[in-house]
Amino acid sequence: MEIYVVQPGDTLYLIAQRFGTTVAALQELNRFPNPDQLVVGQAILIPGPSPIPLRYTVVRGDTLYLIAQTFGTTVDAIAQANNIADPNRINIGDQLLIPGWSQQTYTIRSGDTLYQIANNFGIPLNLLVKTNNIANPALIYPGQILIIPQRSSIPARKDIETMAYFQLVNLSGLERSLAQMGQYITYGVMFQYPVTPQGTITISSNTTRAVDILRRFNIQPLPSVTNWTQDIGFDPDLARTVMGDTALRRQTIASILALVQQYGFAGINVDFENMYPEDRPLYNNFIRELAETMRANGYITTIAVAPKASDLPNAPWVGAFDYATLGSIVDIMFIMTYEWGWVGGPPMAIAPLPQVRQVIQYAASLMSPLKIIQGVPLYGYDWPLPDTPESQASAVSLDNVYNIAYRYGAVINYDTVAQSPWFRYINEQRVEHEVWFEDARSVQAKYLLARDFNLRGVGYWGYVNEPFGFPQNWPILNEIFNIIKYPS
Repeated sequence: MEIYVVQPGDTLYLIAQRFGTTVAALQELNRFPNPDQLVVGQAILIPGPSPIPLRYTVVRGDTLYLIAQTFGTTVDAIAQANNIADPNRINIGDQLLIPGWSQQTYTIRSGDTLYQIANNFGIPLNLLVKTNNIANPALIYPGQILIIPQRSSIPARKDIETMAYFQLVNLSGLERSLAQMGQYITYGVMFQYPVTPQGTITISSNTTRAVDILRRFNIQPLPSVTNWTQDIGFDPDLARTVMGDTALRRQTIASILALVQQYGFAGINVDFENMYPEDRPLYNNFIRELAETMRANGYITTIAVAPKASDLPNAPWVGAFDYATLGSIVDIMFIMTYEWGWVGGPPMAIAPLPQVRQVIQYAASLMSPLKIIQGVPLYGYDWPLPDTPESQASAVSLDNVYNIAYRYGAVINYDTVAQSPWFRYINEQRVEHEVWFEDARSVQAKYLLARDFNLRGVGYWGYVNEPFGFPQNWPILNEIFNIIKYPS
């Protein structure tokens, strides 16, 4: 599978011809909302054949040790790949799978030499000769088919967990989305369950159905407990109230435990935001006592935290989060590595890769990376221009961005530093807009970052249950990672 960027004049038919595939295969992989409306600059996935594992035929004089030396591997690795009980016993004619290698074929043409062929494919001449059991390298002929050994360029898929935030409305839409991508989600966080000033939890009437839906797809359900109020949003005073008073803190923890037990959740997710920086000790203590209670009852404790690349103890939004202490307490920390581009700010990438990398590098220096879930935004923002303090962006789905671009004849650009796509358009009211979003290229870059830092996994925030993200996201995720699932 590879990523192709649509060029002027492209159609799905022409792209399919160019890559030796079919329009139906392109549509199946990409699930275009409208396959006749491609946008210049749009990133699409091209299906490709899976690599063919290299099989080597044993000849007289071979031993597993010599074969391992030839291919730069070990006797144990070859024995394990081929279920060989006794590495000292192999037979002439045996076909051995060589781990870490794949193969392709090449048909010799008039004028070819083995040296030229080996050089063209970037492999040593002796490896080409050995793989094909060629007694005399000078005696080759046109039409002869050679096996070309190649080291596997794609690393083995890493086992990870994923975490996705879903809404407690439009559960029918959630069911439809999960039918398409539910196999890629480990934990489903239902947003949201606000705490009250009395230490109780506001519970949605949709809770039972939401948990049942997630369990049906073998997704571990978690409620997201927040400090949200209708008037303020994330309310710092509400957080201080329930954390600062000993009786209220204990009541809040008891209410959380009762919620988890009553509805069959797998644990808890705490998403307290906009707390006062000076309330850092209160939050640490609250999470410590909550985690002790959850653990004693067989449940996991997860939290969502704002992103930062240094401690910043006095800064709004991030100061209350003591990464080092919290990392030693919780089971999973979901870091919201997005919202650099936000509704009230200037147009820019929502999750620019350099900033994401700085945050992950900082967090991984303070805790085990196997506790970190890297957040990925599954939405875009559309800003009216010019940017003024009064202008606000609106969220757009990652399917609809292409409808907008096509409607207004926009060309999609790609910021190679931020690793993010964007475009501008002028609407019917002659107002210019700028849109930043995620596509196949940008999420691939984020997944490779998570893999490089050996994180526990990646997670998602989206504003709606349907569509949740975009279709190309899931095959890219699946190509890089193996998603861990726990039976319900």
